[in-house]
Amino acid sequence: MDKEVYKFLHNLKSNFKRKTLNELLKEDKPYLIVNGQRHRIKKKELEFIKENISNDIRLPLILEVDSSYDSGTVKIEGIEEVKLISKILGKGVSLFSEESILYIYKPELREVRRKLPTTTQYLFRIGLN
Repeated sequence: MDKEVYKFLHNLKSNFKRKTLNELLKEDKPYLIVNGQRHRIKKKELEFIKENISNDIRLPLILEVDSSYDSGTVKIEGIEEVKLISKILGKGVSLFSEESILYIYKPELREVRRKLPTTTQYLFRIGLN
């Protein structure tokens, strides 16, 4: 592999420490560390999430984009995460649902990112066939 490409891919760490909503709400200036950088979280987003879902939800919400999915498809994983995104999009979901995977598309993604710009994070995966 070309050294420049390797260096680029190595520096694109998708590592971030996730915190619970409850932990973030206790902080004066809530933040997460994403790719080694301090990433501020808007309090109004945390309050919105608190009104709509359990305090146990871990943030940031991961919006997974995988090259093996159809173009424009994004995967959201986790029971609480699916409930929150479904609520934002006005999709009917039972409060007792155990659905843990939701696929959304570009128009819905824009709506989610407009509502939760600082509490969502893209995770890009490259499928090797």
